[in-house]
Amino acid sequence: MTYIELLELEQAYTESKIQHTCVSWFRMTFPEIGRLLFSVPNGGWRGGRSGAVMVYEGQVKGVADLILLYPSGGKASLCIEMKVPKRKGSRAGKQSPEQESWQALVEDNGSVYVVCHGLAEFVTAVCDYLEISPALYIQEALNKYPLYLYR
Repeated sequence: MTYIELLELEQAYTESKIQHTCVSWFRMTFPEIGRLLFSVPNGGWRGGRSGAVMVYEGQVKGVADLILLYPSGGKASLCIEMKVPKRKGSRAGKQSPEQESWQALVEDNGSVYVVCHGLAEFVTAVCDYLEISPALYIQEALNKYPLYLYR
């Protein structure tokens, strides 16, 4: 698969499918720290009672979709907000004000925050954070791409 083919495929994907693909790639590529990347169940619609319980238990609006609790380069963690690819004439792929506020808080307190719109951006962000060159990892991800969809 080429980079352009990947971008074209991801145009039709939901944020959930893109996130699943990224998490699958990470856990297959870095199995020794795979479970240190986890999702935060903060999004989606919930009924009044369920939503109230989540707030009662500590839910915070705007928290990133994924958190990698692995220190690197003097930073405490990598927080990743997943978005669908940007689409002309749509707000899709953009952060909410709560997400932008949380990003500033995270960055002011020693962590890295990125917004990723697909697998290639995710691979690059993770590799940059881990201080390794992303080129080989991106090529490997493109070569193995279908594996991540069904894991």
